[in-house]
Amino acid sequence: MKQKEPLKIFTHQYPKWLFNHPQWILIIYLSNYLTQLRKWHIAKRLKKLLARKTDSFSLLDVGCGEGQFLFPYAAVYTKSFFKGLDRAESNVSFCKQYAKVQQYAHVDFEQIGIESFHESDKYDISLCLSVLPYCINDNIALAQLYKSMKTGGELLLYVPVNNTILLPFYKRIISQYDNYESLQKNQKTYTELSIKALLTQNHFTITETKYTYGFWGKLSNELLNSHFILFNAYVLPLKIIVLISFIILYPLILLCMILDFLLPVVSGNGIMIVAKK
Repeated sequence: MKQKEPLKIFTHQYPKWLFNHPQWILIIYLSNYLTQLRKWHIAKRLKKLLARKTDSFSLLDVGCGEGQFLFPYAAVYTKSFFKGLDRAESNVSFCKQYAKVQQYAHVDFEQIGIESFHESDKYDISLCLSVLPYCINDNIALAQLYKSMKTGGELLLYVPVNNTILLPFYKRIISQYDNYESLQKNQKTYTELSIKALLTQNHFTITETKYTYGFWGKLSNELLNSHFILFNAYVLPLKIIVLISFIILYPLILLCMILDFLLPVVSGNGIMIVAKK
């Protein structure tokens, strides 16, 4: 039996208490790092990218969500300018509230899809992290990103690719129950060749490529998502069973994440690309 409403983590809805105490978003940031392997790779690469910049730069985060890759760096680089875009009103409202509480005058947010964004030659760094597949027109999205960047500016892009599945029961779960991809209406699945062709078509010069979510990453992701999806789908007594199962299996999930992060990944379900204008 399905619930009438999906988990808020699937729909970017925030509880009212979080708007009253936005500083508690740090707990959500921590939970994301404990459950989302891609954030480890992105944070590591972004740290190196920012270290090469001067004290004053401009950064655009497309599909900024709850600001996980914006606020921590805005707190450090106070002489720089940060802008977050998101088409979800709930994300933008929360981020504006958090920026107000933290008194971040150098941070701005706008509710808009990247396809409709029309700034030019402004940003030194652009982030497009797990966002492009949800754009209605990814070609226009990249064209607008390119236009908004300064010459020599760098794009850090992360997209899921290939979408290969290891566990048969996970394939059944995602076909039967609501999940993040189905609710967010994922538009497309890329391959390395297709995403690179799209970047080249929009005049980007690719400088770095890194695969993520190899065997161990796929296994961790499928085990983790299975629990989230079933917790959302089941009624209360079964939710408790799913929660107990998650607690028991989480050490294994975390170990798989660590292995995938440390070991070389020749091919996987995620790809991180750095490209220049």
